[in-house]
Amino acid sequence: MNDREILVPEVEGKTIRAMRLQLTGATGETEFSIDFTDGTSFSATACQRTELEAELYIGGAGEPQIIKRYGEI
Repeated sequence: MNDREILVPEVEGKTIRAMRLQLTGATGETEFSIDFTDGTSFSATACQRTELEAELYIGGAGEPQIIKRYGEI
């Protein structure tokens, strides 16, 4: 998995008027919203991510022999 840091310098120093976390049951997403006293707002959504890993292998007795793995970072 690649870790990323998202910097938002435009909101530095602003005063928060209200903050909300909203969980969406159907999709499992979490929305994070901040309203600032200057009338601007910031929102972000945490989305679930599906990853797929696969492998080609030779089975049989004992430990499988992995020929190739796919989808790994």
